[in-house]
Amino acid sequence: MISNENWQVGISSDTGPVKRKNEDFYFCKIVEDGDGHDFTMVAIADGMGGYQGGDTASQIAIERLNQWWEKNIQKFLKKRDMLQKLIKEMTQLCKKMNEELLRFGTKIGTTLSILMLYKGRYAICHVGDSRIYQFKGGNVGFQNFFRSKGQEERLTRQHTETLEMDVEMTQLTEDHSWVEQEIKKGRLTKEEARQHRKRNVLTQCLGIEKGVDPWSQLGFYQPSDLFLLCSDGFYSMFSNEEISETILGLEKEYTNFQTLTDYLVKLAAYSGTRDNITVILLRNIFEKEAGNKDHEKSRLLSFLKYKQWGRKNG
Repeated sequence: MISNENWQVGISSDTGPVKRKNEDFYFCKIVEDGDGHDFTMVAIADGMGGYQGGDTASQIAIERLNQWWEKNIQKFLKKRDMLQKLIKEMTQLCKKMNEELLRFGTKIGTTLSILMLYKGRYAICHVGDSRIYQFKGGNVGFQNFFRSKGQEERLTRQHTETLEMDVEMTQLTEDHSWVEQEIKKGRLTKEEARQHRKRNVLTQCLGIEKGVDPWSQLGFYQPSDLFLLCSDGFYSMFSNEEISETILGLEKEYTNFQTLTDYLVKLAAYSGTRDNITVILLRNIFEKEAGNKDHEKSRLLSFLKYKQWGRKNG
């Protein structure tokens, strides 16, 4: 598990009650830029059990991501509009991974969902049906964390105002699956899709077909926001409402995210999942404040650039 005083992080992964090996792999790294701001990259890869070597495919994807990080991250931390450039970089990296996996000759496939967080902004590059969720708004768990550490003074006025808002859980990624296409066409409800016999049929992943086209998104987050990354071995067992209620309920009792992710993995196993289970929770509990008005100006300019970028790439 990653240890960083500015972040709450929990990562749990398990083979599950049915499969013999775990084909899920994950990645989580945090690094400081030259001004002391954290840049975080976290990813999840779910190897496709229907093909030989699903665990090989997901392991290769995470290994290539780690190799990229070790070689390039310091260079990218110095770039302007870093997140936009990183989305393009991760898109090209996914395409290279796809080509490498195709050269195996036998079909070995994996999903890959990458989340990047930096100074209140997030970026996503995603292929497959693993998911990334964002919980916006206040929750008791965020406040309890500071109280448990005796650090109530770190709760800013902005944090306190956020805690008074209703919690909203949003699925940030789009499932590249047959059932998701049927939902868009109005032929299936989300609940029907969750139970459908073709729910594991993917329309896109790494390592199966040429011409992979990763999905990407840019957005914003507050320090109290919580991010959830998970493989389908977890989310397929519960509705979005059940996931939200369970996590928010657990946060009222526990402040340690590792305890939460361990519990969520066990809950999916007890609920009868037939797949591997991986759950990652993280929250930026403290972000270094800029000491001048130029920060707000640059934030506004970045927002306008993101809106323009979204129109070009939406």
